[in-house]
Amino acid sequence: MAIISNNAKSDRELEQEVIKLTDSFGTIECDNILRGLGTKVLLAPRELKKGSIFVTAAHTLFDKENSRRYKNCFFKFGNSRFNKRPFNRTSDTNYSPLDNDINKAVNDYIFFHIKNSVSSPGIRLKETGKSGVNLVSIGFDSFSEKIILNNPCERIRSEILKHNGILLHNCDSKAGNSGGAIIDRNTGNLVAIHGGKFLINGNKEDTNFSTKTITINHGREVDLAFVKSLDNFILSLIGDQ
Repeated sequence: MAIISNNAKSDRELEQEVIKLTDSFGTIECDNILRGLGTKVLLAPRELKKGSIFVTAAHTLFDKENSRRYKNCFFKFGNSRFNKRPFNRTSDTNYSPLDNDINKAVNDYIFFHIKNSVSSPGIRLKETGKSGVNLVSIGFDSFSEKIILNNPCERIRSEILKHNGILLHNCDSKAGNSGGAIIDRNTGNLVAIHGGKFLINGNKEDTNFSTKTITINHGREVDLAFVKSLDNFILSLIGDQ
């Protein structure tokens, strides 16, 4: 049901496309505080008659102090300071703040529905598979309060961390950028959403963090489970319309 594409785009075409699709990206505000970023998903024509569907990292909707969901969440479109709309519904999620780091990363995605339609068409999804991917991430500059296109980045391979659904990357990541889109530069499609960082100790004999402890950025990649979750959410919304 979700649109998946393999059409290639040049770097300049990608840059121009992102500029035109500014309202497909935005910030998430829960209980009056910026929590992360969201991206509108491109759907097939007439698939959803009313409203728009967005995706973000599930942890952005949870209070890490008490593991509870925030009560009031809004999506603020593009670079607008005032155009924000409340969440109508969210998809089911297996994410739990109490889970271990790997399971949290695997389950760190959630879809949400905004009642009023958004003029911007949204971003296509693409399953990453096992191929190498040239990437770029969407971020938020807190100083200018604008959505930005970060520097080009790449997928990282690790012998230590090999888990289905997790994409390791070296894309720019700052506080408040959780849930931001990670885009394939060759296609302009969304291949993952940024989740957070893993702390890895290179010394297996030392269980404490030391100078050999490194950080690796991780995201939730688009795969079959990701797409199925979206399709199930779409079906649930169609039943309400």
